[in-house]
Amino acid sequence: MFNVEETLNVIGIDYTVRNEEANALCPMHERMTGRPDGNPSWWINLETGAHICFSCHYKGNLLQLVCDINEFYIKLPDASYGYDYAAGKSWLANASDTPVERLLEHLKAIPRFIQPIPKPIPMSEARLAVFVDPPQEELDKRGISLHDAQDLGILWDANKKNWILPLRHPGTNALMGWQEKGTVSRTFMNRPAGIAKSTTLFGIQTLKDNEPVIVVESPLDVAHILSSGWRFPVVAVCGSSMSEDQVKLLRNSDTVIAAFDNPNIDKAGKKACDELQVLARKYGLMVYYFNYGNSASKDPGDLNAEEILWGIEHAKPGIYGESAYVYRNTETISS
Repeated sequence: MFNVEETLNVIGIDYTVRNEEANALCPMHERMTGRPDGNPSWWINLETGAHICFSCHYKGNLLQLVCDINEFYIKLPDASYGYDYAAGKSWLANASDTPVERLLEHLKAIPRFIQPIPKPIPMSEARLAVFVDPPQEELDKRGISLHDAQDLGILWDANKKNWILPLRHPGTNALMGWQEKGTVSRTFMNRPAGIAKSTTLFGIQTLKDNEPVIVVESPLDVAHILSSGWRFPVVAVCGSSMSEDQVKLLRNSDTVIAAFDNPNIDKAGKKACDELQVLARKYGLMVYYFNYGNSASKDPGDLNAEEILWGIEHAKPGIYGESAYVYRNTETISS
């Protein structure tokens, strides 16, 4: 029998053993959902190698896990991508003391639970042609106008009933891919898998030099804020934290207003605010923080137009970038 624990150790997965299973943070959670696993929800059987995440539903067998971790994929005749099982088998043979013949004999008895997670493939505008404008009913639920949805390029997968949220290259505006947000189930996928979303911002094409910009976590919150009457740029980091590359994209903005998830009730939102404050000091950004007041709402998408405009108008000052960083003017730093 091959040694599943040894394989996990070589891969670098931290886990705890409970009876015949190991529990860990899901190794593919961010690729499946767009955000890292915050609660250990992935289990793998230490005898069979069969595994499943009860949060994002990533599942399969040990060989597929090895292929996904190492991105062992091959292009198939239909131009899609499948697992490179030969590469995975070779890797396992080197990682385990068990002879590969015995390993493969055992793996034959394990069903292939999932379709391969594809490797990123070239994007083109034609890939969006299969999608349509979001239905009015779904727009109304989110407080989004069709006009603003169209301006942002937001589309709809009529078959899956999913939002399609295109991401574009910050320099060329070329389509990099999209995020796919489900309405029937709480699915959240990046297309293609592995898209470098931390290098761009949703709505990047709306940015203008010397204008204020609002930064949120979710692309749908971008559209909701614009539909509330705010007419300056709004962008989304497409996650719960902001990368240094994304901060650099805002350096020509007059003012940055961070409207992350309510930091009063959301730990991730508070963490994102703290991280931005450090990066704002580094890159000389004038940062304000959206004011939720006494609201118990989790994010801007839960607020009405009046509440959103009030929160922007009463945004709390953070670090006045260059003044605080270069000239050490500590009076510009909020408590």
